Amino acid sequence: MTARELEMDADRLSPTDASSLLGLPYELVLRYVHELERQGLLTVQREKPGRLFLSPADLDLLRRHHEERPVASKFKVEGDVDQHRYTLRDLKTLASTLEAMTRLARARIKALTQGPASSTTWISTLPVVGLTLRKPIPVSVVSDGKAFSAFCADAGSTASGRNRREAVRALRKLLAAEFVYLGQLASPSEEEGERLADLQRLILRDEGERGEIP
Repeated sequence: MTARELEMDADRLSPTDASSLLGLPYELVLRYVHELERQGLLTVQREKPGRLFLSPADLDLLRRHHEERPVASKFKVEGDVDQHRYTLRDLKTLASTLEAMTRLARARIKALTQGPASSTTWISTLPVVGLTLRKPIPVSVVSDGKAFSAFCADAGSTASGRNRREAVRALRKLLAAEFVYLGQLASPSEEEGERLADLQRLILRDEGERGEIP
């Protein structure tokens, strides 16, 4: 099957398409079309400017017309016309399916390469003397290709950094700083009190130590 045959319309054929499928010279196909049209045996679909199209069913008529003429011994029809037509239809369906799969694959690849890269780590310490985590807590680190964000769902806190390590370090400092600040308030608001209570579920203070955040 040639590249030209893959471009054909399975529902209507140009004289060039018919020539390719029948294995006959283009000018001979045109002559047969005009002869059969004058005899009322073939109906041609005409479009401006001067374009004409044949039905795939006309191929058999053109082939018989050719074989009944003396010139037929010089030009022989190559292959099975019906088989060519069915193969053409199947190839067009296959090509459409492959094109759709290619578009989908490219979209998935683009989404994977552009989407955020995510990983999970655990932190078990805080950068303040006297503060410890009651147990290790998970931290999700996400990157958009430019910066990194570390998020702790247990604490509801997020911090950013130029790389994965800096983002996690910034989150550890943030948790410690927030805990120390809220613990030093003389008259915390209701919201501040609730936030401190949330952090106390994660962080334990050694009252004998008062450290600074490095």
